[in-house]
Amino acid sequence: MDDSLDHFLKELARRGSWIGGGSVAAVSAALAAALLEKLIATPVRAQPLRQRRLACLRLAQRDAEAFARVIQATRKGDPHEVQRALKTSTEIPWQVFQHAQAIQRVGRRTQRSLKPKFRSDLACAMALARASGDSARILIRTNLAWLNDAKHTRMMRRRLQVAVRPRVRS
Repeated sequence: MDDSLDHFLKELARRGSWIGGGSVAAVSAALAAALLEKLIATPVRAQPLRQRRLACLRLAQRDAEAFARVIQATRKGDPHEVQRALKTSTEIPWQVFQHAQAIQRVGRRTQRSLKPKFRSDLACAMALARASGDSARILIRTNLAWLNDAKHTRMMRRRLQVAVRPRVRS
């Protein structure tokens, strides 16, 4: 395995590290996308998964940076900066949640055409995407409780409700 993965895991495990659940949720979505990307035969159909994988890796880094800003603002005692930082820290898992949902949709479509011998990789990708989405949703709710902004909370809860509603096929 690559040293960068080992470095990420060591940093994640280190007490005081800014890397936490948001980064893990983003990396889980990236792993799910990569596994699905491998299962899709045509490069054109795999390209959106590649883009999601790369976006999620960027979100993993952004989440750690955003959380660091929340903690720094909290330590300074600047309530306005804490609010700004918490809103950003809520937006990043929202983006991860959206990617996880999209990856699951691709997985469900892929299932129909996949040979049985590859279904175990598909099941792993789907489990990772679900875990990523669930983790992102938990982080959003936690940040909203900490933010204590009723208007922003209502807006984010509406976004989550709309995102998890089953889609009606025409």
